[in-house]
Amino acid sequence: MVQPSSPRALLARWLSSRGNTPRADPAFLARFGYRFDAIADLVLRLYAPRLDDPDAFVLRVADLLAGAHASRPTELRAGDAEREARVAEGREPWFLEPGLAAYMAYLDRFSGDFRGFRERLPHLERLGARIVHLMPFFPCPAGNNDGGYAVSDYLGVDPRLGTVADLVEAARELHRRGLYLAADLVLNHCSDEHPWALAAKRGERRYRDYFHVFPDRAAAERYGRAMPEVFPETAPGNFTWVPELDAWVMTVFHRFQWDLDWSNPEVFVEMLGILLELANRGIDILRLDAVPYLWKREGTDCRNLDEAHDIVRLLKACADVAAPGLAFLAEAIVQPSEIVRYLDSGRVEECQLAYHASLMVLLWDALATGKTAVLSRSFGEETRLAPGTGWLSYARCHDDIGLGYDEEKILRAGFTPRAHRRFLLDFYSGRYPGSFARGRLFMEDPRTGDARISGTCASLCGLEKALEEGDGAAVDLAVKRIMLLHGLAASLTGIPLVFSGDELGLVNDFSWLDDPALADDNRWMHRPRLDPEALARSEVADTVESRVMNGIARFLRLRKDVPAFAPDAPFEVLHAQDEHLVLCLRSPKEAAAKARILVAANFTAKSRAVRFQELPAGLGAPARDLLADEDAPSVLEPGTGEIALGPYALAWIALAAPERKAGA
Repeated sequence: MVQPSSPRALLARWLSSRGNTPRADPAFLARFGYRFDAIADLVLRLYAPRLDDPDAFVLRVADLLAGAHASRPTELRAGDAEREARVAEGREPWFLEPGLAAYMAYLDRFSGDFRGFRERLPHLERLGARIVHLMPFFPCPAGNNDGGYAVSDYLGVDPRLGTVADLVEAARELHRRGLYLAADLVLNHCSDEHPWALAAKRGERRYRDYFHVFPDRAAAERYGRAMPEVFPETAPGNFTWVPELDAWVMTVFHRFQWDLDWSNPEVFVEMLGILLELANRGIDILRLDAVPYLWKREGTDCRNLDEAHDIVRLLKACADVAAPGLAFLAEAIVQPSEIVRYLDSGRVEECQLAYHASLMVLLWDALATGKTAVLSRSFGEETRLAPGTGWLSYARCHDDIGLGYDEEKILRAGFTPRAHRRFLLDFYSGRYPGSFARGRLFMEDPRTGDARISGTCASLCGLEKALEEGDGAAVDLAVKRIMLLHGLAASLTGIPLVFSGDELGLVNDFSWLDDPALADDNRWMHRPRLDPEALARSEVADTVESRVMNGIARFLRLRKDVPAFAPDAPFEVLHAQDEHLVLCLRSPKEAAAKARILVAANFTAKSRAVRFQELPAGLGAPARDLLADEDAPSVLEPGTGEIALGPYALAWIALAAPERKAGA
């Protein structure tokens, strides 16, 4: 291998031969010079052993960045400049704007296709969502394709949904309305019908090397001995025999999803080009799918390895040069201490946003038990995020609900971890006596008893059962539970995210059982189509749909003007002597800003009370509940020092500044 030149020498070489032209963009060159050392260092750290000419490869990456920036549309460059100016002026980055809320949907189930997308935008504006995440819309195999995550063409659009031109126009329409577009970049794997996989099957060595290929089962098993199974029920194991290759291919998720070998520098170049082209089509946020799995090494569980972080850092540094307005969202469903590493891992940051999956699980835990010790301890003690990064907080998403707890915190809360998990699985699958939930177990492992949970927010909160039984009182309680979860997602931390259909209180959709392509994946029960009749009922007073829609919209509207609810504003979980309450103190980032907010929630069907005399001194007196109806009395009980909370009630209590002693 030729020894690489220093980054500075390489930069000078590139500038002299390619960069110093009359048409060169000064802003691009400034970003390029600032990030070049980091890009060169990361490229060499990851790929030097496999490069015959490291200098040539680094210059090839530089050419790719220059070409992508040169082809970036004018309006997107203008948006980049505006977003960079925000930070230069000391304001929060665009993806942490106060009041931002997100909405997540499968395009075909939301609007049919891209042409119907514009007609549904007023619904999102009424809800108050400004980030619209469209689930994978790329070409993929017929039949089971893991919800579109088996990608056959990263730069195409499924013809049933529209064209690339339709995608670009959808992004422009969102931008005209002040909204943002998020989309997936499936980094870990591609479909076995992707041109790379097809070329490998034809015997092309170049493309065979894009994947993890093992000549015999023993070699594969040695490699995968420590690897967990993602889908043990329907896709056991981590390797698939491919006759055309006469070899085993690593397939961590499904047999039709081949894991890409990111130790191959050609894979990096391919995926970087795809990333930059998607950014140039107007996508504002790229969700990096399955990011913990990117790097594989024998003898490890092949998750969260340092090289995976280096890949994300390298992609981020490159995006900062060619498309600086782009933000990354980490899809890393791991322990909070591991998640935060994808947000702030060193001199070059990685992602700006991440899913708060642990908060989601903790909310469902408290709802089932009626007790908040696990939620209060785990959420209150988790690792905090670095400045300039934020959570996406949600009650539920397109995926199942896993139970990845810190067992120590379960023990400290007075539960036995294994029995506690079994209780939750039984409760949300409706097996536990007295359960209000109507969910199903997903990927139950008969060897361990482990499983995850499927079901819409409404069905897991009891609405499906209450409607079937015609029990109006139970319907009211179910709606209160739905409101409690979405209200906490909107106020505990981060940016609230609503999954399509949850804003209407849609219950489980069992039509998936009639589709052979979906019948093995019960997550489709909680991915319902946005029914036009349900949409119409959301505009009729006192329907379940209108109560849920208007309730969530109200949360999103009210939080916009509360500095303490900024996505990255500080929070502190307070100790509540009542084990059924959770209390979280939100404070504005600026000390001179308005009052702090005490978020108070009751996780039981009985009324409870927050006793201020039991809370830490110096909080300040409760002034008013921001969620109290305009024509209804406040929940504050005059003269009692208590705040009354009804069944499954939530209060956002503005606290008056504590009185200062004379001379203080």
